[in-house]
Amino acid sequence: MNHVVRNPRSVLHALDPRGWNTPDVESLLSYFCRLALSHSVSVTSLSRIVVREMGSELREGFDWHERNLSGLGEAAEAWAGALAALTSVGHLDRLTLLPWRQVIAQRGLAAKGGRWCPECLEEDRSSGASPYFRLSWDIAAVTTCHKHHASLVDVCPDCGRPGARHRATYVVPGWCTHCGGFLGRRASQPQATVSPEAMWTARQVGLLLSAQCDSTIEPTREGLRSAIGELVARLDQGKSASFARRVGLGKGTVHHWVKVGGVPTLDASLRIALHAGLPLPKLLAGDLGEWSVPSAIAQRELDLGSVGVRRAPRDLDWESMRAELARLAALPVPISVAQAAQRLSVDRRHLYLQANKEARILGERWKRYVRSRGAEVRARARPYIDAACRALIQEGRAITLRELEARVPHDILSSVEHPFDMLQNIKQELDAN
Repeated sequence: MNHVVRNPRSVLHALDPRGWNTPDVESLLSYFCRLALSHSVSVTSLSRIVVREMGSELREGFDWHERNLSGLGEAAEAWAGALAALTSVGHLDRLTLLPWRQVIAQRGLAAKGGRWCPECLEEDRSSGASPYFRLSWDIAAVTTCHKHHASLVDVCPDCGRPGARHRATYVVPGWCTHCGGFLGRRASQPQATVSPEAMWTARQVGLLLSAQCDSTIEPTREGLRSAIGELVARLDQGKSASFARRVGLGKGTVHHWVKVGGVPTLDASLRIALHAGLPLPKLLAGDLGEWSVPSAIAQRELDLGSVGVRRAPRDLDWESMRAELARLAALPVPISVAQAAQRLSVDRRHLYLQANKEARILGERWKRYVRSRGAEVRARARPYIDAACRALIQEGRAITLRELEARVPHDILSSVEHPFDMLQNIKQELDAN
């Protein structure tokens, strides 16, 4: 008998995206990690399922985190479509920047590495919800949390390693993939003052991400081209050169947008929105219906820098930096080379090139500290895990990490680096007895 299936089952859990219709909308990368966690599988295993849905297979040495899942390129489109098909959750492209792909250039759009706002993660956990990654954190122009007015970070406060957010086979959003420490707190070091420019940019991008959750929005290249042309006409009497000077861009760049239909970068669009007194989503959507030439724009006092103009090289005083590194190496609580580089606002690789001795001393002290603290953490967690394993054996249940998560306090278990190794050692000891 033939019948119509009105509500077919999904292959994967139909997770609801977080932060929908707000500046804190979840990224597709975060959704993917939470989906793997909900199925108790690695993100690599889930990648195989997703890629198979695309009609392909994983190549040898595939690194899932190299895919720009939250951008506006082919990878974002393919993965959003595949995950939507597997979960039956529609509009997952709204967890990426795909809604704006006709009006934002890809160049310089994606942030390097995985960044986060510790206050946001702590707020998630305090509210009883699972922490998640915001889409705004993956946009290079955004360096500040619009809600907490604090700079985004990319170094674990516990182990001091960069790349701690999601570059691993198993990812629990909100916890370091190296040491298992919670990322929802800041390292014990002075925080840099957030600039008005950074806050304005974060708010504008927040407006953009809020607007894109509307599934009816369809910004077009022609609409943006028409809007820029009208701005040039009404702000500078149609003179592209004057408009270019106004927003700090090249004359040829503006001419290309207006005459050829080129697409600005996000940084360039932010500058245009600033000088025109327009919200960023209205500019990109080509919506000038309620706009009029402002008599005065207070926001123009903000300095977003010049797009496409190379800044003068920074003159670094390496003698004073070496002295500062020596001072940092004598602190009661050691810090990592990555944390020291962040304090000095330099690339850590430059520390090894220009202050090799001081950097290595700092690094070796940090390694000893991490080993010592790791041993203390394991010694503290061992009685809890050992007791849980013995209880599972008495109940005739298998000893798995999932079973331990239900029996061992989360702060104890999550603090253990390489818990699988520790669990394996305990199982071997119990089997021997």
